[in-house]
Amino acid sequence: MPKTPTIRQIAEFLEAWAPLSSAMSYDNVGLQVGNPNAEVRTALLGLDMTPELLNEAKALGATLIVTHHPLLFRPLHAVTTETYVPNLVWRLAAENIALYSIHTNLDAASGGVSFALAKQLGLTHTEFLQPSESGETGFGAIGSLLAPIRLQAFLEIVAERLETPALRYVGDSEACIKRVAVCGGAGSNLIAEAASRGADAYVTADIKYHDFFNVLDTQGHPYPALIDAGHYETEKFTESLLVDALAKEFPHTVWRRTQTSTSPVRTFISPKR
Repeated sequence: MPKTPTIRQIAEFLEAWAPLSSAMSYDNVGLQVGNPNAEVRTALLGLDMTPELLNEAKALGATLIVTHHPLLFRPLHAVTTETYVPNLVWRLAAENIALYSIHTNLDAASGGVSFALAKQLGLTHTEFLQPSESGETGFGAIGSLLAPIRLQAFLEIVAERLETPALRYVGDSEACIKRVAVCGGAGSNLIAEAASRGADAYVTADIKYHDFFNVLDTQGHPYPALIDAGHYETEKFTESLLVDALAKEFPHTVWRRTQTSTSPVRTFISPKR
């Protein structure tokens, strides 16, 4: 392989780890903008494609941006500079910067998004929360803390390690937490799975209000404490995960993780509280 890889070679490496076929049917992954035969000397990694990320890539002289969330999620009817997504596509093409996205196929990959989250929270003996029949792919992850702690202490760990000032949760603050399930991003569909696997706590994002009531079940079907830590906050470590994997495989390319948050969400904490 030449010292400077092409986008096609980078894509082949990523897709051997996270095959396009393992992405959800609604998803749109792979090369979204750009020439697959172009060489990549510098690349930038971010969770989302934003104008700020594009500006950062341009300043670095990057010719490739790799994101977790796809920019092109729905078909475009026109590419103009007047609306958000088409404008970014226009700018990428004008700056000759390619965009590759690796989304639910990385969610489903061994060592993927949820495993990065589990590692950040200090879980050990980690495995898929909901494995496929083959066991080679799956969604979510479940593992154990080194020692049991109270929920209140676990919440402090989650807030610190995910660098977030606020958590939405339900559960007894005195409950003992040892076995923990996680799912980076929106993981409400795996709440029952976390319960059936014996999780004491489940960390994910985008939990609906009424899903929190499951923890209050009094019919002998206990649920884990539910912790909504935020979509961006539970997935942002995907950036480092990809940088590390790509830098190891393609050492002659400069791989950079974005220096800014790509999340559009801001948290207001009232000084009166």
